[in-house]
Amino acid sequence: MMFKDTYKMLKITRLLTILTLIILSSGLSYGQKKSGPDMVVSGHGWYGIDMERTRPNLKSYGYMTYETAVGFQTNPGDSCAYAHAFGYPMISAGLSVATMGNFKFHDQTRLPSLYSAYGSFERSLIRKQHVSFGYQLDFGLTYNPGRYDPVNNPGNNWLSFPVMAYFGAGAFAKWHIGKRWEVGADLMFRHFSNGRLALPNEALNALGGGIFARYRLSDYDYTRYSGVKKVKPEYEKGMQYMIVLGGGLHTCMAEWNAYVETEPDPEKKEQVYLKKHPKFSISFDALYRYSLRYATGLSLDVFYSSNMEELEKSDRIVYGDEAVDNSPGYAPFSVGIAFVQEVYWKNFAVHVAVGAYPYRHKGVNGPEAKALGDRERGWHYEKAGIRYYIPKLADTFVGFAIKSHSIKAEYLEFSVGIRL
Repeated sequence: MMFKDTYKMLKITRLLTILTLIILSSGLSYGQKKSGPDMVVSGHGWYGIDMERTRPNLKSYGYMTYETAVGFQTNPGDSCAYAHAFGYPMISAGLSVATMGNFKFHDQTRLPSLYSAYGSFERSLIRKQHVSFGYQLDFGLTYNPGRYDPVNNPGNNWLSFPVMAYFGAGAFAKWHIGKRWEVGADLMFRHFSNGRLALPNEALNALGGGIFARYRLSDYDYTRYSGVKKVKPEYEKGMQYMIVLGGGLHTCMAEWNAYVETEPDPEKKEQVYLKKHPKFSISFDALYRYSLRYATGLSLDVFYSSNMEELEKSDRIVYGDEAVDNSPGYAPFSVGIAFVQEVYWKNFAVHVAVGAYPYRHKGVNGPEAKALGDRERGWHYEKAGIRYYIPKLADTFVGFAIKSHSIKAEYLEFSVGIRL
């Protein structure tokens, strides 16, 4: 049961006590604002369960996360078309500690606590006088102080790089207590991954629930959000054409299987160095922007992988010469066609693409590759990330995204693009 452990409850209480002191000290200097976003300070305790329960050395798979955040609740006083279009969401910045050390193992494996800094977008789909329901999205970076070590920590095949990407998504219900306080509960999915900058990278996918408490530094007035005059949006409706150049670094799963998994001596495993191979892409996007918030379209993607020679060599070690000789071959270029959806908030856009390869030759591709965790040779792919349109260069943007296959990361891509 989620909070049956008294020790965990005490830790949440301690966090909220510290939070209250922060609120009181902040409130003395902030004061109440009559227009613009309303400032909100919050504390959150969350219990998650690892979704990969089949890990062989794992005995217990639950952990706590403690968070504190400062948010800005948009309201009709902002005169912002995006705020109105999204129903006046709250934009927050937060810090969290995920106590992975609570995991219990059958061997000497140990995990560290993970420290994250993130931004959050929270939208109320139903807003009443005393209760609200909605969804929340988190994006951030995570510091991992304890990593995989083939000698001292061989079972930690989840976390192998000091910096990781964090993503969270979920639904919440919150209750307004008076004009300043809120309490609530949520259900969330959380994902941590290094984007294949290092191996092993089984990553962590967790599902769980939590409780939170918030304090507003200005009074909550439900009537401000009802009967609001619409703000006329200003945007360019119609087709948009973009050229995007991207690149990143990738550690090859086939090389891991060939040189690390086949080595029985842990000390020799420690001496194996896996190269980080450059990957590049060029994309031609054609999107139709039909509202202030949304644009939908297609993308023609051309990908280049620099490690085909190493991939073939690794496959011959793992699968044998016959399997490699009967494979489709090894071509550095791949071509993909993707369905694209963008969601806009001012100069930011969340970019999501789901695509398939009409042309791709990556050697051995079958059940034997998937059985060894090598999912990147399939026929479909995904991309998810954020783009930022530079205000003084309105048709130029920069961004980052994770490219994956069956939700397993291939590499973390940084990009620059221009809207034609």
